[in-house]
Amino acid sequence: MTSTATAPLSYGSARLAALLAEIGDGALERERADERPFAVIDRIREARLGALRIPSAHGGGGATLRELFATVIALASADVNVAHILRGHFSHVEERLRLSGDDRQRAIDLALSGAIVGNASTELGSEPAGGFVWQTKLSRDGDAFRLNGKKFFTTGTLYADYAEVLASDPGGASVIALVPTDRDGVTVLDDWDGFGQRATGTGTAIFDNVAVAADELLQFSPPESDAERPPLYHSGAFFQLYVTALEVGVLHALRADAVAHVHQRARSFTWAPNPSPPDDPLLQREIGEIAAAAYAGQATVLAAADALAVAYEADIDKTDPNLELAHEASLQAAAAKVVVDQLAQKAASQIFDVGGASVVRRSHLLDRHWRNIRTLASHNPASYKAQAIGALYTRGTKLPGSGYF
Repeated sequence: MTSTATAPLSYGSARLAALLAEIGDGALERERADERPFAVIDRIREARLGALRIPSAHGGGGATLRELFATVIALASADVNVAHILRGHFSHVEERLRLSGDDRQRAIDLALSGAIVGNASTELGSEPAGGFVWQTKLSRDGDAFRLNGKKFFTTGTLYADYAEVLASDPGGASVIALVPTDRDGVTVLDDWDGFGQRATGTGTAIFDNVAVAADELLQFSPPESDAERPPLYHSGAFFQLYVTALEVGVLHALRADAVAHVHQRARSFTWAPNPSPPDDPLLQREIGEIAAAAYAGQATVLAAADALAVAYEADIDKTDPNLELAHEASLQAAAAKVVVDQLAQKAASQIFDVGGASVVRRSHLLDRHWRNIRTLASHNPASYKAQAIGALYTRGTKLPGSGYF
């Protein structure tokens, strides 16, 4: 039996709050030093935050999907890099919880052990994003396989114990291999050079003749055609909504930093409505709008999480997914992105209106919020989401079922 001190964290617990506070306390210094949060991820392993969604009957945190997204928002408010690192892990767990059999139990066991799963799906090249043609391939090696290929945008895999790798099997079908990151032939590079989300390890993973056992290939139902992709509405909606939740976490951090900066100001302008910056109604308005954006963003994400939970629950242990509910979850995740992207990018600029020229000093690092939001919003631009939503309402065209829809 697991002791209370080492049990997985539960939503709303004092232990979870303490961990979030600990992560937040060092976030600014890590950003200033361009430090990678390996020690923070080790703390997350130790606390087994990755088991938050594992049912309590199995020894996990027992959180609902809504509670998971609320936690992601809180974690992103503390350190959005750390929250983003865990996206592949929580997606891996969520997909397996809908299943039965060995894959489900393995995901539960890994999460309970504290292990972290990273993402290694996307490849650079000329193939359209969201498709299922892979340069990364599995070849036969007796009763097992060998994996060869290169992935990019492998968010979190730099810190992970396992990589979830999308590849083509010897027959050309898409498969998922779950590979330990310390296995011979696996190299994960810290070569992400984005101006935002700089510490997420969103770079290259190389698989050079990596041994893969047959039982390390996971259940996966790739789309049979471009016309219908019902199995992917769930995973696409989860991945997209997770990124949007990260933006909401940054909105909360923006509000906190705007308030702190106003209180740090020793003076205002001679023509300001009030000589005291915290009492200046114009600055109060800017902060009020940032706070309202954070509130609206969180409400929107959690409402979409509820729709995704309904779709997930309807499909547990089912062979055929409920396409109607899955599509609704995808629609709500897409709409949430369109709205939150606008709110977040506006708020990221508004923080510079709560101070004079001093607010742009590098010592404050307030630009990190804009850089992170702009980077997150670039995950499948909102214009594609808005157009797809418009086509649904005007022509009844279903949303795409691949990628982040």
